[in-house]
Amino acid sequence: MKMKQLAYSSTAAFLAHYRVLTDAATGRGDTYPLSAQEQETLDQMHHLMEALTPEECAMLLADRAIGERRYVAGEERRRRERAELRMRRLLLTKGVVRS
Repeated sequence: MKMKQLAYSSTAAFLAHYRVLTDAATGRGDTYPLSAQEQETLDQMHHLMEALTPEECAMLLADRAIGERRYVAGEERRRRERAELRMRRLLLTKGVVRS
């Protein structure tokens, strides 16, 4: 089976899909088991996420709704923005997100 090329309209779309597939793989939420193609997609996404530090991954995958409702210190916000920029550059370089 040929691996499908990942393609997303934005970094946010990539991260949202990553969250959904990760939740399904771990049995969280109202999700069904992953198909073979979905597992391949998740494996590709994991490979891309490995380029980030664990701290950057945690910041990007944190529940955004909670983060928007509470005050975020300037330093924490800047770290998250840098992580988002690094992720966007990686996805652009790999052709996953189109500019």
